[in-house]
Amino acid sequence: MTADEVLTACCQAGIVLTVDGDALEVDAPAGVLTPELRDALTRLKPALLVLLAPPRAFVTLKHGPTLPIEAIELAINLEERGFRMRVDQHEQFQIEPAAALTETDRAGIRRWRLHLSTILSYDADALEAVQ
Repeated sequence: MTADEVLTACCQAGIVLTVDGDALEVDAPAGVLTPELRDALTRLKPALLVLLAPPRAFVTLKHGPTLPIEAIELAINLEERGFRMRVDQHEQFQIEPAAALTETDRAGIRRWRLHLSTILSYDADALEAVQ
């Protein structure tokens, strides 16, 4: 199961997931939380926290938009780890090598895809102010 599939399964089962700091809180009706789902919640907790946690802060790029700091941190982290990011001719965010991404990376990319595309459209000087 992916983090997205876990969220969908929880929603369909009436399970509410919330984030409190680094804790993933699960509010489930009696008998609904299966062992498989419980295992997936434990295994995918870091990715679920990325998908569910509210942004900590926002940064305004020089002469640009205001973005969640998590999106900027993710872009910097991926770049430092050697991933190549680009926006293709259809304005879709692309990253290589995709096979090397963790589930937490994938969750962050899904959540911040639009912001990552925006970041890539700005020059390095705009991002240097953030670092």
